[in-house]
Amino acid sequence: MKENGYRSGAALVTVLVLTGVVTIVLGGVLGYVSNTSRMAAYYENKNICRLAAQSEIELAKEAINHQFEYSLNRSARIVGGDAMSLSSTSSYDWFEAYSGATTKKTIGKIVGTKDATLTLANVVTNNGCTVKVRIGRVEHTIGDQWANVTIVAEATKASRGGPATKVVLEETIRFAQQRSQVFNNAYFVNNFGWFEGGSSTFVNGDVRSNGDMKLDNAVIINGHIYAARNDDLGTSGVQGLIYGASGLTIGNMDDLATYKKSSTNYGTSNRARPLETDPTTGGLNKGGYAAPTSADNAAKSARLHPNQAFSVEMPYIGDLSSSSSEYREWAQELHDADPNMSTIKQGGQTLVSVYYDHVGPSGLETVTYNGKEVMAPDYGAIVLEGTASNPIEINGPVIIPSDVIIKGYVKGQGTIYSGRNIHIVGDIKYVNPPSWANRSTSSSNNKNKDLLGLMAKGNIVLGNYTDSSWANDIKTVMTSTTYVPTYNCDTSDAAIGYPKKFNDTKGTRVHYQSVEKVSAADFAECENAGLADFIPGGRDASSGQFGKTRTSYTAGTKTKAPQAGTYTVVESYWGGAYVTTKNLRKNEEYIPAIKHTGVEYNRKYYESVCEDSIISSMYGSKAITQIDAVLYNNHTICGKIGACSFNGALVCRNEAIQYSGGLYMNWDIRLYSGSSETVSNDKVGLAKSSDNPPQVIDWRELAEGVVTFD
Repeated sequence: MKENGYRSGAALVTVLVLTGVVTIVLGGVLGYVSNTSRMAAYYENKNICRLAAQSEIELAKEAINHQFEYSLNRSARIVGGDAMSLSSTSSYDWFEAYSGATTKKTIGKIVGTKDATLTLANVVTNNGCTVKVRIGRVEHTIGDQWANVTIVAEATKASRGGPATKVVLEETIRFAQQRSQVFNNAYFVNNFGWFEGGSSTFVNGDVRSNGDMKLDNAVIINGHIYAARNDDLGTSGVQGLIYGASGLTIGNMDDLATYKKSSTNYGTSNRARPLETDPTTGGLNKGGYAAPTSADNAAKSARLHPNQAFSVEMPYIGDLSSSSSEYREWAQELHDADPNMSTIKQGGQTLVSVYYDHVGPSGLETVTYNGKEVMAPDYGAIVLEGTASNPIEINGPVIIPSDVIIKGYVKGQGTIYSGRNIHIVGDIKYVNPPSWANRSTSSSNNKNKDLLGLMAKGNIVLGNYTDSSWANDIKTVMTSTTYVPTYNCDTSDAAIGYPKKFNDTKGTRVHYQSVEKVSAADFAECENAGLADFIPGGRDASSGQFGKTRTSYTAGTKTKAPQAGTYTVVESYWGGAYVTTKNLRKNEEYIPAIKHTGVEYNRKYYESVCEDSIISSMYGSKAITQIDAVLYNNHTICGKIGACSFNGALVCRNEAIQYSGGLYMNWDIRLYSGSSETVSNDKVGLAKSSDNPPQVIDWRELAEGVVTFD
C-alpha cells in the first residue's frame, strides 16, 4: 500500500505540473494571440484613420476650391484683377484674408460680402473615425497668381481593449489660375449657343454653351455638344437643352471614313484636329476626334450632353490698364526674365513692349471738348497689318489699353489683350501654321508653330461695320433678348461704356447697337477704383456717353487746283452734295472739302474709337475668309464674313456672326492640356481661370502632438 500510494502521489504531481505548464503555455499563446490581435487591430485602425483623414482633406480641398471659384464667379472678376471690390487689387484676396500661424477652421473673406467665408465642421465621423480638419497655414504673395493652403487632419478611432488609434496627416495644395477650360472647345458661348447654318456649317471640335444650345440637324459637328444650367443668368434650376425648331435635335457628324477623306478640306487645308487614334502609329491623341465607324443616330446621340449640372467658368477680363493689374504684372515679369517676351515686333522694330502707352492713329494725345482738355479718344489704340514678307511678330502676352485693328500675316506665339474692342478687318493667317492631316505625333513640331490669342475686354468685331448693311444684317441677333439674355457686366467694364446689367428689359434697354452710356451711379464704382483715369476720350458727365474721334467735312470756297493731283472735293448733284476724292488737272476748278476732326460722345458698342475711315480703308472690298487665332472677349463676337475658316477657338459671352458660303471651325488641339503638342500658357499667355483641379505639392504624416487641435 505504501508503494502504491507513492505512485499515486507522483502521478498527481505530474498532472499538476503538466497542467501548469499547459496553462502557462496556453496563457502565453493566448497573450501572444491577444497582443497580436490588438496590434493587428491597431495597424488596421491606422489605415482606416489614414483613409478617413485623407477623405476629409479631399472634401475640404473641394470645398475651398468651390468657395474660391464662387467668390470669383459671382463677382465676375479674375482676369486682370479684382474689379468688383474697391479696396481689393488681387483675385487672391480671398486667401489673403486668412492670417495666423495656428490651426483654424475658417478660410477666406471678401471685403464687403457676408457669404464668401468657408468654415469647416468642428468634428465629423468618417468610417468609424472621429476626424478634425483645420487650415494649417496659407501662403500668398501679392501679385502671384497662386496661393498655397496647408490642410491638417486628425483622425481617431477607439480600439476595444486597447489604446485609441490616431493619425495626423498634412497636405499642402496650390490653388492657381491655369489656362481656362473654355479653350477646350471649338465654339464656346456663355449665354446662348446657336448653330442654324445648315449643312454649310462644319465644326471640328467640341461645342459648348453655359446655357441652352440651339442647332439644326443639318449642322455637322464632329465633337461633343454641351448645354448647361446657368445660375448667373437667373435660370437657377432650369436645365440646359439642346434643341431645334421642332424639339430635341442631334445634329450631324462625319464617320471615320468620311473624316479621313475630308479633314483636309474643312476650310483650311490640314487644319482639322487629328483623330483620337493616330492612323499611322496607332497611338492615342488625347483631345482628338473619336470618329465613329458609322455616324448613325446612336453615335450622334452619344455625343450630346444636355442638362449639364455645372457650367464652365468663363472669366471676365478685368482691369488691364492700371499698373497693378495682375495680367500686366504677369506680362512684365515674363519680359523682365526675357526681354524678347511680351513684345510685338515688325520689320525689326518693336511696336509694343508689355504695354502700349502711345498715341493712336490720329497722332493726338489730347483733344478739347467743351473747353476741357481730355485724352484723345483713340489714345492707346493700335493698327496692325502684316504681310507675308513683313508679318506681325508676337511673343507672349501684351496689353493694348484701347482698340486693336488687325489683319494680315502673324508669326510667333502670344496673346494680344485689348482694353476695349478688337476689329478684324481682313484675313489673319499664320506664317508657320500647324498641320495634322488626321494624325498627331510626339515628334511633330506643331507645338512650336504660330499661335495667336486675341482677347478683348469689349467685343471682337468682324468685317467693315461702316458699311450700311453690316449692322442691319445682324441687328436681329444683336438686339434679341433670346440670343442675348440679360446678364451682369464686370464693374470695370463701366470704363468702356457698359452698365451693370446689359440688355436689361427693365427700364431703358441697352443692347449692342445702342450708344455707349453708363449712369452716374454705375460709373461711380469704376471711377472710385481709379479706372476712369484710363478711359480714352473720357466720359461726358451730363449725358453719360463716351467719345470717339469723328471726322466731318464742310464745303470751302470754289478754287483752282494749283497742280495736277488727287483732291478731297465736295461735289453737287440734283440739289445734294457729297465728299469724295477726285483727280484734277492743273487750274481745274473745284470746291475743297475742309476736314474737321473732333470728339463726339455717341459711339456705339461695335464701333471703334478710331476714325471709321481706317476700318473701311483697311477692309477694302474683300470678305474675310480665314482667321487663324484664338478669339475671346467679355461680351460679343459679331460681324459679317464670307465663306470663312476659324482655326483655333471661338469663345464669347454672346455671338452674332453672319457668313456666306460656308463656315468652318477647326479647334486647335494645342490648347488641350492633355495633348502631346500642348503649348505652354506661360509662352502664349491666354486667359486663366480657377476651374482647374488644385495641385498637391506636399504630403506627410505627422507625429502625434506636433499639431494641437482645438
